[in-house]
Amino acid sequence: MRYILLTATLMFTINLSAQREGKRAERIEKIEQQRIAFITTDLDLSVEEAQAFWPLYNDYQSMKKEIWTERKVETVNIFDMTDEESRKMLSQAMEAKRTQTNLEIEFMNKLERVLSAKKRLKLIRAEREFKQFILKRYEKRMSNRERRGQASMIQSAKNSKRNSEIGNLRK
Repeated sequence: MRYILLTATLMFTINLSAQREGKRAERIEKIEQQRIAFITTDLDLSVEEAQAFWPLYNDYQSMKKEIWTERKVETVNIFDMTDEESRKMLSQAMEAKRTQTNLEIEFMNKLERVLSAKKRLKLIRAEREFKQFILKRYEKRMSNRERRGQASMIQSAKNSKRNSEIGNLRK
């Protein structure tokens, strides 16, 4: 019986984890679609420009992601680090930033053949504005969750008080 219960619990946990991962992947995909629409609209790309731009941009994004994915693997608790470990991690972080800066310069140089200087500047602005848009949306979602959490705590307190009053009336 314990084995069946343990197996059922494990299966439920794995299924729940897979559902969360699936929802996370859907959210990431939706954000990427929004990014594409945002940039396309802001840059007002012609068909020819879009055909040349998007493969370059997608390569740039995947290389940028790869740089920071490598850095995330090394995320540790900085309060438990020695000075030597801290220096090493700081050096690695600066190297990752240098690599990203070089990647961005290389990307902008490649775009020189595809987009005007004005549209390249618009791209920089559009990426910054999109990032701000996503952050504001995330902050709003978190504050809504916080409010819902507070509301449910208040409701629980009211229910608890009401239940104790009813209990007192019955005595």
